[in-house]
Amino acid sequence: MFDKFRARFFEDKDGDFEQGGDINTETTKRNKNLTTLLMTVLVVAVLGVYQYTRPKAVTAAPENPVTFGVIVDKEFTEKDNQSALVQQQQLIAKLRQEMRGLTDSMERLEKDTDERIARAKDETATLVENKVRRETQDKIENLTAKVEQLQSNKPPTQIDKSQEGRGNALHWQGEPEILGQAKLPPRPIPTSHDNPNIDTMSYSDSQERSFTPSQFDSTDFVWTQDIASMKRTTDNYVPTGTFVTAIVTGGADANAGVLGQGDTTPVVLQTINEGILPNGKKSKLKDCTVTGATYGEISSSRGIVRTNRMSCILDNDEVLDVAVKGTVFNFGRNGIRGTTILKNGQVVQMAGLSGILTGLGEAGKGLSETTSTSALGSTSSVSGEDIGLNLLGNATASVGAKLADYYIGLAEMYHPIVEINPGAIVNIVFLEGFPLDPMAAEEYEKAQAETEESQSNQVMEVINHVTQNPLANQISAQGIQVPSSPFGHQ
Repeated sequence: MFDKFRARFFEDKDGDFEQGGDINTETTKRNKNLTTLLMTVLVVAVLGVYQYTRPKAVTAAPENPVTFGVIVDKEFTEKDNQSALVQQQQLIAKLRQEMRGLTDSMERLEKDTDERIARAKDETATLVENKVRRETQDKIENLTAKVEQLQSNKPPTQIDKSQEGRGNALHWQGEPEILGQAKLPPRPIPTSHDNPNIDTMSYSDSQERSFTPSQFDSTDFVWTQDIASMKRTTDNYVPTGTFVTAIVTGGADANAGVLGQGDTTPVVLQTINEGILPNGKKSKLKDCTVTGATYGEISSSRGIVRTNRMSCILDNDEVLDVAVKGTVFNFGRNGIRGTTILKNGQVVQMAGLSGILTGLGEAGKGLSETTSTSALGSTSSVSGEDIGLNLLGNATASVGAKLADYYIGLAEMYHPIVEINPGAIVNIVFLEGFPLDPMAAEEYEKAQAETEESQSNQVMEVINHVTQNPLANQISAQGIQVPSSPFGHQ
């Protein structure tokens, strides 16, 4: 039976060439029947799947009838205010108790911390004192051992001899003389025994020294040599006002914000000629590397550059690395011409919108609250109908304030910049002279460091020794106590 079904619907009929039209008609009819059958089966299957997967209908719960509550009158409002006041008083009492507990805890913690600090100071002082005592004792023991060693190695004393021409016998010193110690010059010996100034005119026994038979007496004389100061020439010094042409090899995005001068960016420059000294003389600054710091000037779209250091390799392969003070000119003006870029426009706009959002939230919050005034003060309450508006107002105000703070901080980070591109040709003008000799450069930097240190010490001395106000004496004369420390000092 299945073979007959397959032969009828799935096998093509055979026939002669003249029967081709009939065979095509029957084949077309068979295909239509099969297509109709398949579409019917497919539609039935889809309907069955849809019926099986369709969600069940949910039965609606019966709604409770709306009932009217108690009518709010003046007595209800007074009781509600009293209840709110009682709740606030209880909350205030609870907060006071918690604050008292926190204050006591802070006082105990502060007292405990002070005790620990004092105990740590005592322990530190004891440790330092013990360490100093041990070091002192070690030094004393070392010195004692050295003294004993020297005493054990002391040569035997020579025989004492008397000196002629004096009433009493003066002894020769038998101990060896210290290396490099000069002899005392001779004094005239008195011929008279009746001389009250005998002690002044001659040396005492302890000061009397003489030759030993096997030694020579020698004295060294040293003359200080005058060191000639270095003579500044065009070969070893670069005077003030010298300028050299350079190319920017390391550009920068100079900060042009409000605090741009305190947030500088490093730049690197390479000199391309020898440099021009005053009176048109040439220097030796070709192919040197100069580092500097730059900040942006938004009004002129320029990056102001101040040089820091310069390094060169001299002809004798010596390295010159010296601090230089100079500025950079571009197109005859101070600073390097650049492109000003400002990216915080949309951020500032979003900050303004966040502020508006905060204002709307505060307005909604104020409209949803009802203020009642009584003998005990003013209270704010929110009715049940306006609780949604109050919630929305609080949320909007809080979110708007947070967004405004965020966008303001983001706008401060997106400060304007001035782009300084590499390849720009500039002129470096040195504002102070500096040496080209490496040894002289070291002395120059030491002198600069000492000058800066002395200036800072003078400033600190002025700060620490502030003169007292002239009116202080008049105030003290009137019996008003004036603190001994100057204003602003503890």
